[in-house]
Amino acid sequence: MNKRAWYYIGIVYSLGLISIVASFVTLSSIAFEPQAFFVFTLLAVVTQLIDAEAPHHQLYSPHLVFFFAGLILLPLPVYMGLIVVSHLVEWIHKRLTDSPNLRVWYIQPFNIATFSIAGFAAALLYRTLQADTTVFWSNTAIVAVAIAALAFVLTNHVLVGAALVLARGVSWKDSGALDRNNLQSDLFLLLMGYLTAVVWTVNPWLVAIAVLPLVLIQRALMIPQLMRDAQTDSKTSLWNASHFTKLVEAELERAERFNHPMGLIVVDLDHFKLCNDTYGHLAGDVVLQAVAGIIRTNLREYDIAGRFGGEEFVVALIETDPEEALRSAERLRQAIEAARIEVRTSVTPIQVTASLGLACFPTNGVTLEDLTHSADEALYQAKAQGRNRVVCASEVLVSKS
Repeated sequence: MNKRAWYYIGIVYSLGLISIVASFVTLSSIAFEPQAFFVFTLLAVVTQLIDAEAPHHQLYSPHLVFFFAGLILLPLPVYMGLIVVSHLVEWIHKRLTDSPNLRVWYIQPFNIATFSIAGFAAALLYRTLQADTTVFWSNTAIVAVAIAALAFVLTNHVLVGAALVLARGVSWKDSGALDRNNLQSDLFLLLMGYLTAVVWTVNPWLVAIAVLPLVLIQRALMIPQLMRDAQTDSKTSLWNASHFTKLVEAELERAERFNHPMGLIVVDLDHFKLCNDTYGHLAGDVVLQAVAGIIRTNLREYDIAGRFGGEEFVVALIETDPEEALRSAERLRQAIEAARIEVRTSVTPIQVTASLGLACFPTNGVTLEDLTHSADEALYQAKAQGRNRVVCASEVLVSKS
């Protein structure tokens, strides 16, 4: 990460610590219910383990329900304890199961800090607007809860979004932090947390009812997620060979029907075995993931990219004539060459290059099999000519004639 991102993370850490300390001297007059703390913490921990990805890469995080229920019912210092304990348990679980999430040490402390800051801001608003925190159904109470929930969501999303903008260099729009669907989803979960808190005051056993819809939503979201898992390559998240073939064959039928052009690029990393032998296979996986990211970044939304195994990628350029396909292939080659990929086993970033073979529909073939064969031949010529270059199938045909 760059220095600006590190400075920002340091500031968020500091604000999170200040929020935790300040919670002990302000807004802590609510009677402490150990049973509520234990149950909400347990439910937050359990629901953190059943996160599911909703459409548009939106993460469904049901633990927010119990975070906000704890914020409403518990003294603020105890809420801070709920946040810290549940995140630490999640971090330990991810480590013990060797999960790819939370590998970087600063992520979980950052999450604790953001939820501490957001919780402090929301609690300050709620308890300022609603002096009697034992009353839940008055108009004032409902307005106070709505304002507090909105403050919680906005504060958390802005803090996370700024980190993504600074660390990854993406725009606010691309970060998705202020996406309306993401905000609405989290706001809905917080309001469910308020209802959970109210149910708890009636009968703690009824909180089990609040868990059931969360599980049903998670199960429903898992269906498209499992379908995507079956269609994507596990290392790069690009389409796997079978699903790529299905998508491109459909596009070829459409191209033939409407007489539209299409380009097919086969991308093969140069000397990738040497990279694995020098830096290790885990570093090789990082390189593959980085190249996949470069491919995604350099494609249009309707283009199709897949991984055919090893260090070979395939890209279909929809409705693209040969001249534009060649320019796209060259841009992709240059982007891969310019990348500097950081891995743990090297003190300096790794630089890789790729050879690309390009075939165009209908000039070099009308079926996916023919196009792939033509692009493979062009790729072979690119390797033979010294690697790190783009060769068109038409050039190969000319040289053979």
